[in-house]
Amino acid sequence: MQKVLVTITQAVTVKNVLRTDIVKTLLADPQVELQMLVQSEERAFHYAQEFTLPRTSYIAFYEAPPGMFEKLFGFLKKYTIRTKTTDLRRRMLAHDTGRYANFIGGVLLNRICSMGPVRRVIRTLDRHLIRDPRVSELLRAEAPDLLVCTNLFDDVEISLLREAKRLGIKTVGFINSWDRLTARWTVRLLPDVMIVYNEAVKRDAVRHADMPAERIVLTGIPQYDRYITEEPEPRETFFAKKGLDPAKKLVLVAPMGATFSDSDWELIDLLHRMIDETKEVPDAQMLVRFQPNDFLDKEEIAKRPWLIYDLPGIRLGPERGGDWDMTDADLRDLNSSLKHAAVLVTYTSSISVDAAVVGTPVINIDFLLKPVKEWLKTPTFYYGTEHHSNAVATGGFRIVKSKVELLEWLLKYLAHPELDRERRELLSREQYGPLQDGKAGERIAQAILQALPDVLHTGAL
Repeated sequence: MQKVLVTITQAVTVKNVLRTDIVKTLLADPQVELQMLVQSEERAFHYAQEFTLPRTSYIAFYEAPPGMFEKLFGFLKKYTIRTKTTDLRRRMLAHDTGRYANFIGGVLLNRICSMGPVRRVIRTLDRHLIRDPRVSELLRAEAPDLLVCTNLFDDVEISLLREAKRLGIKTVGFINSWDRLTARWTVRLLPDVMIVYNEAVKRDAVRHADMPAERIVLTGIPQYDRYITEEPEPRETFFAKKGLDPAKKLVLVAPMGATFSDSDWELIDLLHRMIDETKEVPDAQMLVRFQPNDFLDKEEIAKRPWLIYDLPGIRLGPERGGDWDMTDADLRDLNSSLKHAAVLVTYTSSISVDAAVVGTPVINIDFLLKPVKEWLKTPTFYYGTEHHSNAVATGGFRIVKSKVELLEWLLKYLAHPELDRERRELLSREQYGPLQDGKAGERIAQAILQALPDVLHTGAL
């Protein structure tokens, strides 16, 4: 029997790992035992009740690493990569706060620390100067044969990885999003094997994290597997459940959420006027799908008795962030929403890629709906991010620059959903991966099994 310790410290990890074929494939081998490291005893109890899995235990541990050096390297990680996204975020923050001296100092520090040789020295010091006896004690007690870190950008998981290396435990790291390697900071320490979704993320891992290409495994995106393997709820049943008219086409709207946008309600009202008041978009209706990790403004909802909306997920804490979860029912609902929609309207949300994968036309709004007050809450500014710019280059998203263009492309896509189909397919291949066979979760599990010190599973990757 060999033990695999998997970190489940983020809601997105629950969606990507526990609610995909990764765990099922791992446990198909009778010689594998899984240990799931979660944030709290409450989470351990919750997951043990929902996921009744053989040879699986849940360990509650989530304590910030202590010490002066931990604080130092936790600070420096924000300055060790330079991308279009990090430069953009610094400019936006400087504009909103007026702290231009901090901005200039941050840029200078970033230009030095993001140099490859400097970053590698910082990473070496990070590994050797920090000790965490609590983590070392945990790993000695549980004695896993392999550690799988599902969020390499989390300091607690980096502490686990660091102590695992010190104890000679093999490590696998998982890049769980299309933007993490370019958005905020670098991977502080590198695992023995890194699992990534696609070639674009692999290039980012080599360039911005210094990960050797030969130690990177491409698998595809596991949460997209259900789009291939799972049929949507029947249209009549789904529309009846949502209070929608099956005779009308569906415009699905995905707001950015309060953290990144102050224009969500203006977008909703604009589309409401086009569809329901002026009838410029005839025979259509709107369903608004809010962010699963956000909170709704009840006063704004009360102002719009006509609004049909979804608020998926379960929020487990008082603030927006990682303390949320999406159930299997939520994920099935997302699948049905995307497949029954005639068009998706949003800003730079990753749901644009989901829609393209299932073949639904995508409109991205790139014009202002209200005067700019805070750059960090102006959603159109995020079109300058590196990951979204790369996706836009495929042509899989239709970028509209005005209300006139928005109306034009709503009418075009509703009348001719086949428009831009080849470009959406290109985007899907680049993001989901070239296979798109519903087996990304299986490939991730196989990569994990292949990384075990004594290979138990010999399936082809």
